[in-house]
Amino acid sequence: MWYQFVAASVIIFFAGRYLSDLAEETADITGLSRGFIGALMLGLITSLPELIGTLTAVISKSNPDLGVGNIFGSNLFNIAILSASILIFSAKLKDQQWSWRSNFSAYMSISLAAFLVLLIAMAPTDPRGGFFGNFFILGFYGLGMWMYAHQGGDGILEPPASGSKKSGSLGRNLVMVFLAGTFVVVSGVLLANACDEIARQTRLTSTFVGSLFMAAATSLPELVITMRLLRFGNISMATGNIFGSNAMNLTIVAIADLLYRPSLYTTITSLQLVSLGAGLLMTGIFLSGALVRSSRKLKIQMDNIAVLGIYMLVYIWLYSH
Repeated sequence: MWYQFVAASVIIFFAGRYLSDLAEETADITGLSRGFIGALMLGLITSLPELIGTLTAVISKSNPDLGVGNIFGSNLFNIAILSASILIFSAKLKDQQWSWRSNFSAYMSISLAAFLVLLIAMAPTDPRGGFFGNFFILGFYGLGMWMYAHQGGDGILEPPASGSKKSGSLGRNLVMVFLAGTFVVVSGVLLANACDEIARQTRLTSTFVGSLFMAAATSLPELVITMRLLRFGNISMATGNIFGSNAMNLTIVAIADLLYRPSLYTTITSLQLVSLGAGLLMTGIFLSGALVRSSRKLKIQMDNIAVLGIYMLVYIWLYSH
């Protein structure tokens, strides 16, 4: 099972790296803002491992805690990735690159996570509320992406992250995205199967395995993409990618609930709320730090250090419970 876990993780890693190049080329070809391309194209594509892994865990393996833990854990891991990358490449980032458009997808992810808290809390007394709430989540995400697409550019002149120019056609890029995405889908299924076996053959809970091992593996595309983008100072696309992926991940919970009976919200353990709440807290701290830094009032990266500290404390607590 560990060999299968490692093999699936490696495939996801390299497929994610290739997808980052395709996204940058698409931004140049279409003329759309890099923040939007990061939130929509990269966010959707890099969420494929979470989508396939979660649906496999919930539907095929009948392990809701593994699937939902994968989603909430991936969101935590994504924010930790972004904060750690900013600490590493802070010298290459400019204060004026922090704009509200870069963080639009973060506000969306906060709203979706808060609504999921309500659905989970109401589920024991009103199971039907989750069914209708799922359509609200999907509609809210679609409307948000539509609004983001019509906001125009980021208002920031950014060089291409890899220094490349327009080197392909939109049609070719879409075909290659499909092929790379196919590898990601297959790997997501293998990964879910491996993590289900790990949870069954060890004393670790499905929530812990899903939110740590499975989440880290399915977030490998975000890891490689974010590190590469911030290496070249492309904070807008990196931020859009991370929080766009987080917002998309939360819609996966709604999709999984529509396909699962009786309901995910009534089946998962209360431990999931800890991960979900921690994601809200970490996002809020990140946005607060970005807002302060945009006015050049904060030079020490205390916000990103705090995000990483919370991330570690959450998993220490989950392991002990």
